[in-house]
Amino acid sequence: MLIGGFYHVDPELLQKEPEKEDLELRCDTEGKYNRKIYTGNGRTASSYIFLNALHLTEEDVILLPDYLCVSVINSLEVCKAQFRFYRVKKDLTADMEDLRSKVDEKVKVLYVIHYFGVPQPKAVVDEMLRISEENHLVIVEDLTQTLYTKEAGRIGFGDYLVASTRKWMPVTDGGILAVKDGVECPMVPLENAYDEAVYKQLLISIMRDYYDNHPGKDISYYLQLEKEANKARYLDFTPRGMTELTSRILFNMDHKKSMRKRRENYMYLYHQLKDVEGLKLAGEPLDEEGKYVPFGFVVLVEKRQEFYRYLADNGIIGEIQWILPEEYYVPGEDAKYLSDHNVMLQCDQRYGEEEMAFVVNTIKKYFRR
Repeated sequence: MLIGGFYHVDPELLQKEPEKEDLELRCDTEGKYNRKIYTGNGRTASSYIFLNALHLTEEDVILLPDYLCVSVINSLEVCKAQFRFYRVKKDLTADMEDLRSKVDEKVKVLYVIHYFGVPQPKAVVDEMLRISEENHLVIVEDLTQTLYTKEAGRIGFGDYLVASTRKWMPVTDGGILAVKDGVECPMVPLENAYDEAVYKQLLISIMRDYYDNHPGKDISYYLQLEKEANKARYLDFTPRGMTELTSRILFNMDHKKSMRKRRENYMYLYHQLKDVEGLKLAGEPLDEEGKYVPFGFVVLVEKRQEFYRYLADNGIIGEIQWILPEEYYVPGEDAKYLSDHNVMLQCDQRYGEEEMAFVVNTIKKYFRR
């Protein structure tokens, strides 16, 4: 059995026609995002905006957080604009003093990321909205890591919302763009949904079945296939439609069950690992009201590469969020620290207490060595 990594495609959810064709975003508490476009992945949801709705020139600037994946930048390179970066603190909140210092008449777009299921603080959001209104900025809000999170005043405020749905579900592809009522966004036909990335994701699903039936097998080749699938996904940022396979699963899924399992697994890991010497947890206990739904369980370790390899050798596939694209900019010290020390453990709906106990015991053995 493998814990983490890409999902199996769920054939059971493919057996019936979906009863609906719309994903209700929990963050849309006031029903302001009625126009949605379903794309092949989250990055092409972003590129759709910059190709079709925003008309930026070479003199214009997009303001981005310095803690991000290179694919975010790549998806925005479809336009001619320049990039500028504001700092993110170790607690994953935007450094508003630094952000304010980066805004001038050239900045046209503010790109906001919420991390690991927790939205930016209300004071940060209020200041972002004030700065954007004063400077006539368009806000693109990235919900990829907070797709299921709900909290009025902290999330769901952008002119455009984008997210990768694929990273939350047993599918081969999937992204979403939601447009706030009254905001310009022409409806442009999407390209064919099927590409190399979808094909390789299906291969990975088959490979996972093999490893589940052959425990103890070396997973090096599987890890290589995952890297290749990710690479294929980010070679082409042409906005493509969501595959029929994925849309069936997306609209047939029990999303409430998924949210509940993620929260249960996260809290199990938190209580079991919070006192492990040498291991730092990037997150806090979840709220009791169910507003926050974790993307994953993030730990910070000094010997990150050694720890990552140890987990993989024991069938636990962690994720690094992210190797910063320093060829584009010089990140702040906090973003660099987060990038160099983090490993995200999957705690999603595929798993229960048995699998989470295995993760806990494996980690504790590492720190007892």
